[in-house]
Amino acid sequence: MIKITNKSDEKIEFKTDMPISIANAIRRSVNSIPILAIDELEISKNDSALYDEIVAHRMGLVPLKDEGLKLPNECSCNGKGCGKCTVKLKLKAKGPCTVYSTDLSPKGSIAHKMPIDLLDKDQELEFVAIAKMGLGKNHSKFSPGLFFYKYSEDIEDPEAKDGGFKKLIEDVKKDENKELEVFIESWGQIKAKDIFIKAIDALTNNLKEFSKNIK
Repeated sequence: MIKITNKSDEKIEFKTDMPISIANAIRRSVNSIPILAIDELEISKNDSALYDEIVAHRMGLVPLKDEGLKLPNECSCNGKGCGKCTVKLKLKAKGPCTVYSTDLSPKGSIAHKMPIDLLDKDQELEFVAIAKMGLGKNHSKFSPGLFFYKYSEDIEDPEAKDGGFKKLIEDVKKDENKELEVFIESWGQIKAKDIFIKAIDALTNNLKEFSKNIK
């Protein structure tokens, strides 16, 4: 049973009677969803106060919209980089100005307007960014968002009574079938509902692969 209590492209909340072990398996599978993120940066000019490494770090955190690309290791180019597995983005700016993620071209790949750098008069920033598909389990920049849950009725704090950690474990076992509240928030690469759907797909594929390996 799933009862949706709040829904938008960015967030979704629902109540469910699924076992907590299943909810946790789906949560962990969120980091097995292929997500597009900037992986390489070729900086040709940077007169700003930020080091090249800081600019590269900021660019890696910019959410990019799903382009339906393949993971590099699954592409026919064997990860060398082609139009099927990579996207090339360019930026050229001259101060005084604030450089935003939306200044990248082509503009259609950017999910949110985010500040990248601040340029003073006559300062310049110019680079070429290479975006690739990746998995959150390998690097957090490929994470699509947050997935967490709690019991609709929170377990009482065992530290307030006798029993400590042992009592907490016993209470969890008793409450395994209690209603859960699930919260999903997207960073912008894909919709919140798609995080849930794709996480289930990733879990199913991982179980199939595991089943093949143990035969």
